[in-house]
Amino acid sequence: MKKIYFVLLFLSLIVNSPAFTQSQRELLDSLKTALNQAENPTDQATILSELVWNYVPISMDSAIIFGERGIETAKPLNDPALLSQLYSDLGYAWMEKGELVNARENYQNALKLRVELGDSAKIYGTITNLGSVYQRDFQSDSAMVNYLKALAFFERTGNERYADFVKNNIGVIYLEMRNYPKALEILKQVAEYRKSQEDDYNLAMTYTNLGNVYKNLNQFNDAEKTYLEALEIFKDFEDIYYTATTFNNLATLYNTQKKSNLAIDFAEKGLELADQAGATYDYALIESNLAQSYNDLKDYPKSREYYLRALRNFESQNAEDDIASMYLLMSPVYAALGMPDSAAFYTSEYVTLNKKIAEQEIQQLTSDLETRYQTEKKDAALAQQELEIRNRTIQLFGSLALAIILAIVGYLLYSQQKLKNQQLKQEGELRAALAQIETQNKLQEQRLLISRDLHDNIGAQLTFIISAIENLKYFDPIKDQLTQRYDTIANFTKQTITELRDTIWAMNAGQVSWEQLSGRISDYLQRARLSDEKVSFEFLGGENLDSNLRFDSASGIQIYRILQEAIQNAIKYSEASAIQVSISQEKDTLKLQIKDNGKGFEESKITPGNGLFNMRKRAEELKGDLNIQSKTGEGTSITLTWPIS
Repeated sequence: MKKIYFVLLFLSLIVNSPAFTQSQRELLDSLKTALNQAENPTDQATILSELVWNYVPISMDSAIIFGERGIETAKPLNDPALLSQLYSDLGYAWMEKGELVNARENYQNALKLRVELGDSAKIYGTITNLGSVYQRDFQSDSAMVNYLKALAFFERTGNERYADFVKNNIGVIYLEMRNYPKALEILKQVAEYRKSQEDDYNLAMTYTNLGNVYKNLNQFNDAEKTYLEALEIFKDFEDIYYTATTFNNLATLYNTQKKSNLAIDFAEKGLELADQAGATYDYALIESNLAQSYNDLKDYPKSREYYLRALRNFESQNAEDDIASMYLLMSPVYAALGMPDSAAFYTSEYVTLNKKIAEQEIQQLTSDLETRYQTEKKDAALAQQELEIRNRTIQLFGSLALAIILAIVGYLLYSQQKLKNQQLKQEGELRAALAQIETQNKLQEQRLLISRDLHDNIGAQLTFIISAIENLKYFDPIKDQLTQRYDTIANFTKQTITELRDTIWAMNAGQVSWEQLSGRISDYLQRARLSDEKVSFEFLGGENLDSNLRFDSASGIQIYRILQEAIQNAIKYSEASAIQVSISQEKDTLKLQIKDNGKGFEESKITPGNGLFNMRKRAEELKGDLNIQSKTGEGTSITLTWPIS
C-alpha cells in the first residue's frame, strides 16, 4: 500500500497566502462577487488567479475550471507576468489532483515566461515547484537537483523564508528514502523556524511530515501528538483536503497500534471530507483503512465491503500497486467468511498481477542494459570511469533479474505441484497459496528496495557532487585555474544523472505513450534552451498522431537517444541559431526530423564518429531508416522514419 507524504509546494513565491482572517467560504464568495463586477479583462484574470489558489483545498475541479478560464482571459492581454502567474496557479491545482503531466506542462509554461522576464525569485520558485512535481512522480534525483538549485539561490540572497520552504521538501525526500534520522533533523529545524515566524498553516504541513517520521520510527505517542496538532491547524483554516488526509494518517497510526475503533472514527470523518474535496485517490486509501479496521475487529462482511469499494476506485485510476495490495488483503477476509473459492480467486489474481509486472521488468532490463552500454561508450576520455559505473549497474540489474526469474520459476513449480494435489482439502490449498504469497511478497520487497536504491541513493549522491563542485568554483584563489575542470566534472555528473533517470524511466514503463515521450522530449529541449540561450528551440508535437499511439520501452528509449545525439551535435558543431524538432505520421509510418540553420557539412569529407554510428545503429534496431542531409552553409536535416509496430 502506498504511503502519502505531504510535499509542501513553494507557493508563497507565486501568489500571496490566502486571507485566512475570514472564513474560506466567505473569501470565495467575495472573490466571485468581485469577478462578476470586474469591468476589464486584467481585473478578471487577477481575480481568477486568486480563485484558483483558494479553491484547491475545497474543490480541485473548480480550481482547474477557474485556472483554465483565467489563462484564456490573460492570453490576449500581452501581460507575461499575469499569464505566468495563472499557469503556475493551474499547475498547482493539477498537481494536487495528481495529474502530474498537466502540472509539469503548466509549470514549464510559467518558467519560460519568467525566464523571459528575468524575475529571479519567481524563476527559482517555479524551479522548486517543478521539483515537487518530480518528487510526486518518484523522480527523486530530478527533484533534488531542482531543490538544491533553488536553495543555493535563496541562501545566497539571504531569503530565509524561501530557503525554509525548500529545506522542508529536502526533508521529505530523506523521509521517502527512509533516512529517518536525517529527515527528523531537517524537519525539526523547519518546524522551529515556522514557529518563530508564526506561520501556522505551513507549520501544520511540517507536523504532518514529522508525524510520518515518528510513525516509521515506532514512536507512536510523538506521531499522534504531531498529527493532532496538524489536524487542529487545518481545521482552523477550514482546509478540507488536508484535514481529510490528516484524519487518514491518524487512522493509519491507530490501525498500526490495533486501536481499531479509534481508527474507524477518524477514517469515517476523513472519508466525508475527501468526498467533498473530490480527492478520489485519498478516498480510496481511507476506504482501505476502514477495511483493515473492520478486519481487525473480525467484522469480515464490513471489511469485505470496504475492500471492494477501495478496489473499484483504484481500478478506475489504474493504480496497479494498490490493486495488488487489495487482492492480497482480501484473500484472508474471504477465507474468514468461509468462501475459499473467492479467497483462491483473489490469491490467483495477486500472483498473476505480480507475474505480469515481473515479466515486463525483465523485458525492460534487457533493452535498458543494451541502450546504456551503447550510450556510455561515447566519451573515450572517461572510459574507465564509465566502465566501473556500468559494471556496478549490471551487477545490480543482474541480481534483480535473477530474483525475478527465481520468483517466476518458484511460482511455476508451485502451480505444477498444486495441480498434482487437487484432491486435498480446500483449507490445505488456501494455506499453500498464502505461503506462496508471503514468499512472493518478500521477493517483491527486495526488488523494490534495489530499484529505490538505484533510483534515489545514486541520483542523490551525484546531485550532491554537482552542488559541491559548483560551490567550489566560487573559492579564490583556485577559482580561475580550476573552474573549467570543475565544470567538466559537473557536466559529466549531470549527464550521468540524466541517463540514470532515463534508465529508471525505461525500466519502470512497460509501454511508453506518445504523451510520455513528448513530455520527455519537451523536458530535454527545455534543458538545452537553458544551457545555450543563443539557440532557439521549436518542438512541433505531431498534432496528426494517433492519440492511442504507444511504443515498447526499448523503442521509446532508442527514439529519445537518437534525438539527444542529433541535438547535441547541432549545439556543439553547427553554430546554429535555431533548431526545430518535429514528428508526424503517415499511415503506418512515423517520421522524426531535427533541422538546424547552422553551417552544415559535407558528410563525405568528415570522419564519422561514434555518434553518427550509434544513431544509424539505433535506427536499424527500430527497423527504420536514418537520412542525413547537409550542405556547407545550408544547415543540416536529420530524418528518422520507422514503421509503427
